[in-house]
Amino acid sequence: MVMSWAQIRGSNYSTIGRTIRAVVFGPGDSVQRVRHAPPSRWRIDDADGNPVFIENATDTYRRADDGVMLHTAKSPHDLVARIGFPSTLLHAYESWPPITAGGFPSQRMVDPSEPQPVQVRGRDGWEVSFREQHSTERTTYVFDAQYGVALSWQVGEYWMELEDPVLDENFDHEVFTWTGPSREQKAEPSNQAQLDHERKQQVIGEIPRALPSWLPTVIGSHPQDGDPRTGALDLTVYSQQTHLMLRRWVTAIGEPELEWPSTLTPARHRQVAGVWTYEIRSNDELDAADCTRIVESIVPVDPPGRRPDEIAAELDAERAAAREAEILETLGTGRILDDHLGGGESVFIRTDFTDDAAWREVALAAMAPVQSGGDTDFEAYLTCIDNPAYDGLTAERLLELIGDLPTSYAFLVDNVTVTHREHPIVVLDSNTAVPDHLPGRTFRVIPAEMWNIENNLSIANMDFETFADGVDPDGIFRGFPEPVAHLTSADLVQIASSNTSTDALVQFHEAMQEWEYPYAIDVYQRGVAQLQQNAEELEAAPGATLIGYEEFLDAISTGDPVLSTVVPLEQGGWWTVVLDQDRRLLAAMLFSQVSGTHT
Repeated sequence: MVMSWAQIRGSNYSTIGRTIRAVVFGPGDSVQRVRHAPPSRWRIDDADGNPVFIENATDTYRRADDGVMLHTAKSPHDLVARIGFPSTLLHAYESWPPITAGGFPSQRMVDPSEPQPVQVRGRDGWEVSFREQHSTERTTYVFDAQYGVALSWQVGEYWMELEDPVLDENFDHEVFTWTGPSREQKAEPSNQAQLDHERKQQVIGEIPRALPSWLPTVIGSHPQDGDPRTGALDLTVYSQQTHLMLRRWVTAIGEPELEWPSTLTPARHRQVAGVWTYEIRSNDELDAADCTRIVESIVPVDPPGRRPDEIAAELDAERAAAREAEILETLGTGRILDDHLGGGESVFIRTDFTDDAAWREVALAAMAPVQSGGDTDFEAYLTCIDNPAYDGLTAERLLELIGDLPTSYAFLVDNVTVTHREHPIVVLDSNTAVPDHLPGRTFRVIPAEMWNIENNLSIANMDFETFADGVDPDGIFRGFPEPVAHLTSADLVQIASSNTSTDALVQFHEAMQEWEYPYAIDVYQRGVAQLQQNAEELEAAPGATLIGYEEFLDAISTGDPVLSTVVPLEQGGWWTVVLDQDRRLLAAMLFSQVSGTHT
């Protein structure tokens, strides 16, 4: 007889609460002799009968590498993740919990396949595969035809199999205790989050709970059988209540900060009732009237016995102290520079020790988040070095200290930084990895633009020269200018046709007739001094070829501000185009470079 998944699931449910003894096999010649008395008593021995794990209601023992059992007193708030543990087989029913009076719990396993008869280690069973929620791989179980217990489990290359199951055996209490040599499990640093979580859960578990006495309920149904001729119908009826998060705080004290992952749940309703403010968060859409009814059904608890202003002041002081400790750690007092070079960090070095307040102001401003206009803020990820050993450190000396280490840039806070009203920070090019490149170039950047430079240099999204060439006449980078216009391909063809008075402009006109570019070209307001400097640097570049160089310099020699843009070419190189304020073509200069040479 072929069994349905509903029948197999019912058979598996029949193992809930029953004791079991079996041998469990796994990858790598793993053999576990298991005895289990639900819900929390386990004993696992190795193939030779030596205990490797014992658990009861209050304690766990786990064999260490030296053979001694490590003891841990259990907490009701433990966060436990057991990979390859026999409960995957013996508690398989937890993956498809039955419908309860509260509705449908979340099902881990969905879309069961048609059951197929198979054998596992000599026992008859039924194989069913499932799609596991939030996973791309299917999970396959085989259920014992006699007992209903899971005989095997497999996901990809991971598997477990069960042999010789015996149910309903009466185990002695001593099976799940340990009286031999043991030592206490020491708390490792990696377990600090676990310990903090346990302490917090113990504390908040004692807070009185104000629960609503009403929640909206959805009634659903599913037909099981019936006859349209007679109108007979077998109907499964279930109720499903809304899942929500109910927050509360004393209004006079103020709203506590919401922590992740609670921040991911949308806020649906907020209401003041007595001394309390209540907030409802839910992933379900909620009717405003239902939310009001939920809050009004809450049986309130008494607020703390202390004055709200005293508690608020105490919380403010604690937050300020925590923030100050975080700042002091961030400022890197006493850090050694050598420990942070060559590892991909963006070092931010204090080299002037005349004004502690100014150093703090500059460092915090340089790392402050900057709004992007969207949902994401940008910030510079800096490793601050605050150590008097580097008092007076120059860019030249820092370049020597970096040497050939893969630190391609660095930031310095010198006397000019702390005394200048804009606090411009030194940016040093220390890149020695590029052939024929001479490191040592510097410029300055205001703190509000540090994110732009650090974020792009740290991932090599933009090069040092792009920022260095974008400084204002005083050598300070204050951000890239906003474009004053955008030109399409058709606009450039028309502009190129308006002036063919020089050989370079004739070539530019011819190039634009066949030029295709899918994006608009930005036009910027430029100072002639910057354009002249850029042209001279291009002319001096190894292997450079410039067409229209002298004419370009003549066109900007009046000193009047002009409009400028760059037109990239598919074969490499680009045209630098200069327009007057009315967007009339003044000059065009073509830059190209012999393959294999660069600056």
